[in-house]
Amino acid sequence: MRAPIRSSLSALGALALGTVGLMAVTVPAAHAAGTVYYVDCSAASDGTGSSSSPWNSLTDPSGHTFAAGDTLSFKAGTTCTGILAPKGSGASGSPITVNAYGSGTKPLLEGAGAGEYTVHLIDQSYWTISGLKVQNTSTTRAQREGILVEASGTANQAGITITGNEVANVAGWGDKTGTNAGWFSNSAGIAVRVGTSSGIFNGVSITNNSVHDVGGGGIKIEGEAPTMLTGVYIGHNTITKAGGDGIVIHNSDTPLVEYNTAIDLGLGAYPFVAGNFAGMWPYHSKNPTFQYNTVGAQRGVVNDATAWDCDINNSGTCTYQYNYSYGNAGGFYLDCLSGCSGAATSTNVVLRYNISRDDCRFTNSSTGTGVHYIYNNTFYCPGKPISDTLGGNVVWQNNIFVAPTASWPTDTSATFDGNTYYGGITAPSSGDAHAHTGDPLLTNDAAGTLAIKLRAGSPDLATGVVVANNGGKDFFGNTVSSTAAPNRGAYNGAGNSSALPFAASLTDTAVTNDTNAWAGSLNSATQSGKSFSATALANAGLKQNTDITAAGIDFGPWHPQAFDTTDSVIASGQTIAVTGTGTKVGFLGFSTTHGVNESGTLTFTDGTSQPFTLTLSDWTDTTPATGDTLVAQATYANQHTSTYNGSTTTTSGSFSVWAYSVALPSGKTLASVTLPNLAASNATSQHLFAIALG
Repeated sequence: MRAPIRSSLSALGALALGTVGLMAVTVPAAHAAGTVYYVDCSAASDGTGSSSSPWNSLTDPSGHTFAAGDTLSFKAGTTCTGILAPKGSGASGSPITVNAYGSGTKPLLEGAGAGEYTVHLIDQSYWTISGLKVQNTSTTRAQREGILVEASGTANQAGITITGNEVANVAGWGDKTGTNAGWFSNSAGIAVRVGTSSGIFNGVSITNNSVHDVGGGGIKIEGEAPTMLTGVYIGHNTITKAGGDGIVIHNSDTPLVEYNTAIDLGLGAYPFVAGNFAGMWPYHSKNPTFQYNTVGAQRGVVNDATAWDCDINNSGTCTYQYNYSYGNAGGFYLDCLSGCSGAATSTNVVLRYNISRDDCRFTNSSTGTGVHYIYNNTFYCPGKPISDTLGGNVVWQNNIFVAPTASWPTDTSATFDGNTYYGGITAPSSGDAHAHTGDPLLTNDAAGTLAIKLRAGSPDLATGVVVANNGGKDFFGNTVSSTAAPNRGAYNGAGNSSALPFAASLTDTAVTNDTNAWAGSLNSATQSGKSFSATALANAGLKQNTDITAAGIDFGPWHPQAFDTTDSVIASGQTIAVTGTGTKVGFLGFSTTHGVNESGTLTFTDGTSQPFTLTLSDWTDTTPATGDTLVAQATYANQHTSTYNGSTTTTSGSFSVWAYSVALPSGKTLASVTLPNLAASNATSQHLFAIALG
């Protein structure tokens, strides 16, 4: 089963930016033979560090050498300014713990830009840092971190745990070009660093942290020591608006990165400036695995800005599995194994059971004996093309591609077998012996993981080719046989015939922040790159989480999910569960390329059904079609000027949201609405923000 942390990107975003600073803790208990030291930076006078006489600044704990089992505890709801650099090491099973006591918000440690870091450990072992809020704000930017743990001597270190913290507002460097490019590589919210001739860390766990508005990146394992770090685990972290990479793993043997979320990368209080970055990636590591992660809505850069990247000097096999990505300006995957130069490598890459929405770019290439095995992924990109330059030594099997156009490499050493091509695209010229070109009948996952399953009757059920060493399970945890033909795509369960609730059927990102037009993915064969501006709609009266009543229907709050995320449904024949009684059913949305009048079906609980016409005026129309009601008319839209990466702009004009209602027969209870079936290859499309009864 998939972990609950993946259940809602919108909820994760709200948590990261809203309530993460709140906590309720009790006075910590001492470890065996350990002492608890207390810090209350609101105390009027400095004490001895006891519960009745706490220290009142970071000076005392930074000058103290702690022993195994000791605890350094900060009072909740207080602010300490300066640098925390305590001394000493714990022991296996008896770490030194930094945490909080009392109740209220997390204690804030504010570096205020006075130094490179706010919390610093160097050549120390067996520390646990938890329950803090850490900042390093400044009006000027430099190489900075919130929490930095480093090894500079030749001795190996061990047992570093960083968990349950909020790290925010770190004024790290944003420019990966020029003289200070190295500052960008080192800047992060949380960093573990080794030197070129130093010892390493055996055992690094970074979990359940919220990292946001930090320059340079979210979480980084940095440096290249003579040997690799071991026991590196990064899991269940939420990273939002980091001004660079989400998670980077350097110099690690068999690291595991899972259940992390990184959205709106490149943005925030300390945004990216120049160069390149990507979502989650390893460098100079052995057999790294990235699974159950989400990367979405990265801003554009020169070349990268992909969700995933197997980068320089990795060895063994890079594995990306069970991940979800959406709206990333640079696309899905970057092959930089050979330094992004096409040189030879012996490293293999496995990309399997991933789901991609509107970031279907696969870029750069490598040669040599290394092979990319890309199988059983679902690439759903109705608003952007497939763009593939990976070239040879790539095996594509059992993938579902949905896009209006595709550009495939001409290298005949790439193998395509058992893939599905739909929405206006065809198989590469080199051929696909078991290609499908019919509608795969995709549907969203009713569990709300923003994933895609197959509907009953899909031609892609049990028609894939058997893949050796296939991992044994799909994106959802369904078993994948080693001998029987699997489904195509990331879902290997039975056909789903049930109607899904509207919130579980979102397919498109129609509304973006003005700072991140790259995330927009309005389905259109013209691929204009346009999306509604959240700001322009707010100026026109559509303010987030404000109730909308139009055409006699209460549609509930406007845009309850975060902007730059999937927020609307493209009508493509789905059956949406809409249950209840009323005099009419209402639709909130718009059309593109004048998909004004289209036919759907209403189904009632008594088993009867009737056709209906859905009338939605074009979003650029200034007057409504017959029966439509104007809800809001914005004066400009956002636009990304290139399909992938490139620049962004705003486009002046009228961009409208409309409402339409259909009368219901008296005495009947509505069960579901089957939307008009408009293929992704059709420039005409209808988009819905909500369906409601009135």
